Amino acid sequence: KKSQIKMKKTKISGQNIFFNSSEDMSGLKSQSIDFIITSPPYWNLKDYGNKNQIGDSTYKEYLDRMQIVWNECFRVAKDGAIMIININSRRHKKKYYPIAFDIVNNMQNWTLWDHVIWYIPNALPQPNYYIERLLDNKYESCLVFIKGNSNTYTFNKQRVPQKYLTADPRADKKNPKGRCIGNILRIPAYRPPNIKDQGYHVAAYPEELAAFFIDTYTNPKDKVLDPFLGSGTTLKVSRVMGRKGFGYEIN
Repeated sequence: KKSQIKMKKTKISGQNIFFNSSEDMSGLKSQSIDFIITSPPYWNLKDYGNKNQIGDSTYKEYLDRMQIVWNECFRVAKDGAIMIININSRRHKKKYYPIAFDIVNNMQNWTLWDHVIWYIPNALPQPNYYIERLLDNKYESCLVFIKGNSNTYTFNKQRVPQKYLTADPRADKKNPKGRCIGNILRIPAYRPPNIKDQGYHVAAYPEELAAFFIDTYTNPKDKVLDPFLGSGTTLKVSRVMGRKGFGYEIN
């Protein structure tokens, strides 16, 4: 089902924004994008201000409409491209919806390659009904999908300096480039000011999260796509890091 919204496009500091549903990304050529990263809308939780938004529907329709977007992402992605989907689970009417798992089970074309955990130290506590019934949820999933051959994708391994390198008798066995970063990333969540109707996005992900994945899976001048652009974090980080960003947003 193609979007009926007339496509509008703008360019800011070399970054490209399409004000259109990402269910129809005909503004992009097939196999033109090097890397995709996004945080899709929550199901039946937040009002993003557009009657055609994804999420204000049944759970099945929500997953099906997102699959249309993932198919479009597959079309525009180059062979060997990586797609990162940052998503959380959801509880609705006392039922648990493991959205990340269901995205994986519903996924077509793309191959699940890795699962990175975003640990959120400042995550909000559970709602009142669950606060004495559940552990606080301190993480979100970052699903890593790959298109095509897993031997050809860009991967810049992230490392940090070794502590006490010279004092360790096994120092000769340590990598001189530093210690590997694991698949659990500790990054505080972005919290907008407590001001209503001032244009702050209610669910923006932190710049550090986008920067980590862009640095890991792309090289300078690569083309980066965010099909659910939101506040524009992905394009902001892409500009700073010397990548060419493309984003779709219906708001």
